[in-house]
Amino acid sequence: MFHNYFFLKRLAPELEKELKGLTLLECFSQNKDELILGFGNENHECYIRANLDPNISLLSFPDQFARAGKNSVDLFPQLLDKVVTGASVFQFERSFQITFGNEALIFKMHARRANILYVENDIVRSVFRKNITQDLEINPAELHKDIEISENQFTAHGGNPIELIPALGKEVKIYLEKTAFFEQTDSLKWEKVQELLDLLDTNPIYLHDEPSISLLNESTETAETAIAAANWLYDKTVRSFYFDKEKAEGINKLKQRIKKSESYISKTRSKLSQVENSRSPEEIANILMANLNSLQTGLNKAMLHDFYNDQPIEIKLNRELSPQKNAENLYRKAKNRHQEINALKENIAAKESLIDKHSRQILHIQEIENSKELRKYFKDHGLTQKEKIKTENLPYHEFEVDGWQIFLGKNAKANDELTLKVANKNDLWLHAKDVSGSHVVIRQKPGQNYPTHIIEKAAGLAAANSKRKTDSLCPVIYTPRKFVRKMKGAPAGQVIVEKEEVVMVEPQGLN
Repeated sequence: MFHNYFFLKRLAPELEKELKGLTLLECFSQNKDELILGFGNENHECYIRANLDPNISLLSFPDQFARAGKNSVDLFPQLLDKVVTGASVFQFERSFQITFGNEALIFKMHARRANILYVENDIVRSVFRKNITQDLEINPAELHKDIEISENQFTAHGGNPIELIPALGKEVKIYLEKTAFFEQTDSLKWEKVQELLDLLDTNPIYLHDEPSISLLNESTETAETAIAAANWLYDKTVRSFYFDKEKAEGINKLKQRIKKSESYISKTRSKLSQVENSRSPEEIANILMANLNSLQTGLNKAMLHDFYNDQPIEIKLNRELSPQKNAENLYRKAKNRHQEINALKENIAAKESLIDKHSRQILHIQEIENSKELRKYFKDHGLTQKEKIKTENLPYHEFEVDGWQIFLGKNAKANDELTLKVANKNDLWLHAKDVSGSHVVIRQKPGQNYPTHIIEKAAGLAAANSKRKTDSLCPVIYTPRKFVRKMKGAPAGQVIVEKEEVVMVEPQGLN
């Protein structure tokens, strides 16, 4: 019942008693839809915190408030150093004002469309929530509702108090329905209306667990003042709202990770099936070795007998290599193929384990009941917003290919940071040969050699992010990071490579 005339009717006199004679010392915003007003004199200070987020739209009145050192902006500068001359509610309207002589701040507490209006000489000059442009057209003098509360007027409005006094609001309507008000005779209804208005003026302010406050629905807990009730409601609502929002964001983040892992598993299984069902390079190599006597260097292809399937087979050859060297390359590819299959299976198992882990984390988060525990859990499990910002500020893009981490420098300055600070000495460093481009690093796996297909994929990435990105084939140098150094005074991204190997690849990104 906070957004109700009858509650604000109690709040305004308390505010006048608290604020009258104090000076507005600061007026600023450091969060979207939140305005802070600081009042004081040599003996006393107090604050109004107006959170006009459409989902909250509440006020609180703390004794102290620490302004953030940055990301805050001063507002309504016309009122700074002005003395409060009063506070009053607009009759039968969900608004009240704090006055500074011929100037005022009107607090329009219309729930999702709540706003604060700066008024000078009864003209709205500016508003806090600028997107609600209609508030600039408000005539403050018309906010007071001059309603005659009499039996004749009650009867003229069909014996419906809501029609006579719209400011009674939804809660009063529900209360009347529960007490069978509309089933009474007209004369009895009028008596009930008078009793109702008296209750709204004199009842305690009841506090409910939802959280909510009421002037009608009784509870065991009450507030001594309207300011105390507003503070209680603000604290309970904001804690509940932001706790639920933070919890939902954490769960959604985990669901997104699960979705990405499921997509990765689907694509990897498809790739695994493709690799497993393709013809083994070892079988092709065996066919070549069985026919070495009939082959010679300089051939692009050869038609041979496939003794596995007892039929002819055409085998493509590198004309610059001997038949035996062609076979050796195929045996190497067969070994890499076996490693690739194992890596794909390991990656699928790792992602399945990750999905199970995230699913259990979601169940745990759903059971957490307070913000302190929730934030600790998020921090311990890398689910905080800070972690996200940290990732976005890295000097490189990160990829994963068959379980291998590959880093791509974002720009010349980032290339230096990636190569000289992020990369370890035994990581593999790659760069398009003799042209400018991004540095690429493959993170080492202790005890494992770099698979040829991983080097080729990283080399393709380096080529695609260089001046040779439109070439059909690009030479890419690669070497352990320990053989890369930077000369003093060299431009950003420029390094010296002391030892290198070269691979010819097609420029392409990582999908």
